[in-house]
Amino acid sequence: MSPWRISGHFQRDGLLVLPAILNARVFRLLFDPGAAFSSVVPNVAAILQLQVVGSQSVFQGGFYPVSCPVYLLDSFQIGFIRRVNMRMIGMPLDPRLNFIGILGMDFLRQYRFTVEPDTATLILRPRRK
Repeated sequence: MSPWRISGHFQRDGLLVLPAILNARVFRLLFDPGAAFSSVVPNVAAILQLQVVGSQSVFQGGFYPVSCPVYLLDSFQIGFIRRVNMRMIGMPLDPRLNFIGILGMDFLRQYRFTVEPDTATLILRPRRK
């Protein structure tokens, strides 16, 4: 199977930002393999009228646990990869950032992934069995 290539762009500090479709609306997510969970900012969750299905304790900045709501997305798509009923935690981010959420390891660990720094492209491949 061919790998999936998702073109994004680097923000000023070298952060890879990728387009993603959340419940039929296009948003930008930060590619962050250091994040355990994928997340969305609460105001976007409200705009999308996402249902809260629980809570998750996360370490924000790696220092102290914070309880965050868990939202259920009807559909999530990045490149040609589509997921239904995907969970994302609600986490506030600095509003000056040019993205509304994070693509974390809860999604990424399903794939073998690499980044092409010269093209700002995320490459996802099926995991070996």
